[in-house]
Amino acid sequence: MKILNLKIIDPLGNVIRDIDFKKTGVSFVYGDIQEPQNKKATINSLGKTLLLKLLDYILGANEDSQIVKEDLHGYVLRAIVLFNSQEYVVTRILGDNKGIMIGNTMYTLTDYRTFFGIKRALYSKQILLAKKYTEISMRKNADKGDVVSCLKLLGLLDMIDDVEKIYASQDRIKDLKTQRKELISFYGNWDETEIVKEIYYIDKEVSRLQNEIQRVSEKIKDIEVAGIQQNVVEEYAEKGKKLKALKREYEAKRLECERLIEFIESSQKNDITSEHLLLIFEKVKQEIPEMVKRNLAEVEEFHRKVYEERKLFLGERKETLVKEMESLRGKLDELSKKVDALGKVIATNEVYQESIELYGKYNSDLQELTFKQGKLSQVKETNDIITSESDNLTECFGKANLSRKAYDTLVSEYRDFIYGLIQDIYDEEVDSYFDIEVGKKHLTQRPVKFEFSIKGDTGEGVGEVKKILMDYLICKYNSEIEFLLQDSACYNGIDPRQIVGMLTAISEIAVETDKQVIIALNKYQLGGYDECIDYVVKNHAIILSEKDNLLGFDF
Repeated sequence: MKILNLKIIDPLGNVIRDIDFKKTGVSFVYGDIQEPQNKKATINSLGKTLLLKLLDYILGANEDSQIVKEDLHGYVLRAIVLFNSQEYVVTRILGDNKGIMIGNTMYTLTDYRTFFGIKRALYSKQILLAKKYTEISMRKNADKGDVVSCLKLLGLLDMIDDVEKIYASQDRIKDLKTQRKELISFYGNWDETEIVKEIYYIDKEVSRLQNEIQRVSEKIKDIEVAGIQQNVVEEYAEKGKKLKALKREYEAKRLECERLIEFIESSQKNDITSEHLLLIFEKVKQEIPEMVKRNLAEVEEFHRKVYEERKLFLGERKETLVKEMESLRGKLDELSKKVDALGKVIATNEVYQESIELYGKYNSDLQELTFKQGKLSQVKETNDIITSESDNLTECFGKANLSRKAYDTLVSEYRDFIYGLIQDIYDEEVDSYFDIEVGKKHLTQRPVKFEFSIKGDTGEGVGEVKKILMDYLICKYNSEIEFLLQDSACYNGIDPRQIVGMLTAISEIAVETDKQVIIALNKYQLGGYDECIDYVVKNHAIILSEKDNLLGFDF
């Protein structure tokens, strides 16, 4: 796909720019800056980078709101593109996300890319709108996409599958190590040996708790829990008090009864004789002769009657106490049974509650241990997977190295090409070395390295030279992309002498490979090399200056 012409049309329908680009060879977007020292007022306002971005839109890029600001919404890009030897007119409106027209048919951006076979991942290696960070990437660290795209464009196709597997394996190991670190942090920084030991201990404790839970569970099943009402405890307490009162009453009556029996028996053994009475009688007569006038028979009769009456009273009282004690005994037995029954209900319920609490505790402990067991087991399993993945990584590196060796001849050709370019662009003795290497197995270090060294150039711009030469290498040897777009920022910091040599080289490459090259450059970047300036001016697609910027207004 090549862009042969681009028209920029304002929202009113006026054609602001009508720019032709060479089908083969180099077309320059030339910044004829008259005041290079005033960079803020000139370099960033001419529109060179914007023009390249507009070309990028025609090549299927997503719209960038940082570049296509609101002032540009409604502007129309109409281009003539060449694809498979056929010309197409495509139209894209800035700020309008409806799609892109091919002829009179509207296509979504995805369908547009499909129609023209646009592969944006590959295109990014030949559309350079800013200075690259490394030889193959706009990022500080080239990612898998950068590496794979370059390998594909340079024809090292058989390496790609192995390289992608290495990236995938390294990423898996990285994720697994992160996962392992998170798991281990649960316990602290343990080593694998400690983890294995802890797993053993926990397994044993889990087994013990499971047995305890089984035992308690069976105990709970065996308990027949009575239908306890809410007032059982109160009833138990009340009946307990009654039982104690009855016991006290029974005990008092029992003691009284025992004393009566003892007294009665004692009375029967201690009867008063007539002799005693006579003595008492005589004594009474002497002491109170006027008060006592009765004879002995009367006294004996009186004594007998008193004794018999008391004996009868005490016997009746004993019988009453015995009957009352029998009644109390019955009540005691009945109340004791009720109290015992209530006690058993309460005791059974307490055992049940204790068993439930114990069951809950064991379950809680088991869950915690099972969680730890799972975590530690995961650590061990993760270690095992990392070991296995590391073995797989070793195999992938081995295969990638074998694949790379198969391209020794091709890489040698690239090395000679770069070496020849260095000789052409440097006057002094400067040598170069280029290689595409697959490193030794490493868990994190990415597998492919584009080795690029220039010996003899100690200038600050040597790094930028290597980046541009990589662009030229891909431009020459890739069969996927028919163009190269480079912004002037790519050439910043490079000595004008080297720039002159580079432009000569890329012009030859473009003609030799039938490629379309569009390069933006500022006049001051070419130094005082009038011959080179004349060449750029002669082959310009558009010349921009402080007085004639791309759209006619500051943006």
